[in-house]
Amino acid sequence: MTEVFHRGGHEGTGAGDPRAPLCVLVVAPEPLASSIAEEVARGLTDIAEVVCADNVAAACAQSSAHPDRVVPLVLMTASPASPGSPDSIDTRIATLDARPVLRRARVLLLTDRAFHDDLSLSVDRHRLHAVIRIPCSPGVLAWHARAQAVRWLSAHRRTDPRTRALVATDGRPVAQPESDLLRLLELETQEVATQLLAGIERVLGPRPRLLLPPGTHLIHEGVDVDAVLVVLRGRVALDHASAAGDLRLHHDSTGSVVGLLSLAQQQRAFFTARATTEVEVVHLSFEQLDRALAVDASLGAAMAAVSIRALAKRLRRADQLQVEKTQLNQVLEGERRQLSDALHQLEQARLDLVEQARYATLGEMAAGIAHELNNPVAAMLRATTYVGEDLERVLASHPQGRLASEIFTAERDRAPRTTREERAARRRLEAVLGDVALAQRLFDAGIEDPDRASALAADPPSLDLAEAVAGIGSAVRNLEVASRRMCELVTSLRAYARPKGEPVSGVDLHAGLEDTLRLMAYRLRDVEIERRYGDLPPLRCHPGELEQLWTNLLVNARDALGDGSKDHGRITLITDAPDATRVRVQILDKGRGIDPEILPRVFEPRFTTKQGAVRYGLGLGLAIARRIVDAHGGSIELRSRPGCTRVTVMLPVAGPPDDEDIET
Repeated sequence: MTEVFHRGGHEGTGAGDPRAPLCVLVVAPEPLASSIAEEVARGLTDIAEVVCADNVAAACAQSSAHPDRVVPLVLMTASPASPGSPDSIDTRIATLDARPVLRRARVLLLTDRAFHDDLSLSVDRHRLHAVIRIPCSPGVLAWHARAQAVRWLSAHRRTDPRTRALVATDGRPVAQPESDLLRLLELETQEVATQLLAGIERVLGPRPRLLLPPGTHLIHEGVDVDAVLVVLRGRVALDHASAAGDLRLHHDSTGSVVGLLSLAQQQRAFFTARATTEVEVVHLSFEQLDRALAVDASLGAAMAAVSIRALAKRLRRADQLQVEKTQLNQVLEGERRQLSDALHQLEQARLDLVEQARYATLGEMAAGIAHELNNPVAAMLRATTYVGEDLERVLASHPQGRLASEIFTAERDRAPRTTREERAARRRLEAVLGDVALAQRLFDAGIEDPDRASALAADPPSLDLAEAVAGIGSAVRNLEVASRRMCELVTSLRAYARPKGEPVSGVDLHAGLEDTLRLMAYRLRDVEIERRYGDLPPLRCHPGELEQLWTNLLVNARDALGDGSKDHGRITLITDAPDATRVRVQILDKGRGIDPEILPRVFEPRFTTKQGAVRYGLGLGLAIARRIVDAHGGSIELRSRPGCTRVTVMLPVAGPPDDEDIET
């Protein structure tokens, strides 16, 4: 049922028109809606018409049927409901808000319930403007509806003639509040103070005015307050003493009565009030103020208004200070982070400079040592060669010179073989001789031919000669390998300080691995080396750098094994050629593995996994290894899990680019 009780306002052409008609909705069941609308219409005779709707759905339907109407106010009755139910206040207001024409309307809830727990969302969204208990006294609804309609006009239709008639230019309603306190709060602070002083003088008689110069302390911090000062003219500031000195907390926000709050709480002054300009004040003792308030009760409202205005002013100032403090803290925090970052960068730069100076010194030392060792090592290598040649001539003069020369030459030039090949050769001798110990002696002497082994086994003097000559040949070979390795090390040391030379073609990668294993024998003496060598083409590379690469990887593998049990003391070398252009070397150990969290960092310079775990390290081994591999145009990969760490190196057969220098 819909009934229009009063049609006021102006005819318009639509909701967007500032002169569109205003329509107040009453959403309530009949006959309650009609009685409410009738009373509300009396308060809105010159503002809006009033329309009833049985429920929210009907209200929405009306708004759709009359899009030219503007709804400034909705009065809605409550019904028993629980939060979230279709009849809850939150749900009903949300349904109204779905209509754009109702979204800006002020909502008044008329309820006979003593408790509501179904309107929290509406309060949170500022969609509930008044709660009126019904039934109420006659005229209350009309008064409420008119007041809310005036507020709506002030907010949305400032140019409307009705707004100019009902709202002052400063936005306040023309009608003043009925209570003394609210009426006084509508006045300016100084005007309220003037009315307060006038009331006090009506009781106490005229009060003398005190003229005080700037800098005069009106109230001292920490001193008992037994009087107030009514400031008639001038400016007063509030200061607070702190460890950082006097803080100016309030200026021009003290209010017109100084000392009132401390006097009201019977406490010592928390601030020091000081005149910043010449001030004119009236001094009132506690007793004088008490008598004035006792004689004239209307002064209480003026005193309360003065206090509320002063508190509001200070609260706004405190909020402003808090906002400024928060903003300054944010700026300070940003500057602190920038300073921290700058400090960190400076510290990192200092460490880098220290490291650069350290390695520059090491480079100079390496270059100096290489220079000093170069000639002696070269002389030793030449002498080793001459000794070998002389030994060949001496052995040739022996009665069994032919046998001695052959064994010496074979042992001196014997190429490294895999463990499987050595084991197979030894078994062939064992099958022919039937004596394991004798087969081992002949194998160590470099005798692998079954017929020659049988002949030597039958001739003990010749076997003794063969063993001795094989030992000499092996020693000469070791001297030559060691001398050559020293020359290569010297060359490597010189490479730290000089550009690298041209790559070498036709390099046997297996020979480099064996030379490295031989020179690292002291580190690998308690480790089983398993070789799984495949067929590899000759490489073009920097042999000394590759041996340094194998050295670094083998040192890491040995350190990873630690001092574990014999079963875990094994390092496996696997070589093969995955295609015609590349060779692959894999080094496996059965160590404890590398923590997955630090695995991505193992190739970083100066990062080591050995601190406090195995021994110690500079953190350069894998970094140098990666540089060598990169400079050769290859790749290196490390995978690790407990009990198995595998390093895979891929190298191009063609070697490094011609214009590429290795920088280690």
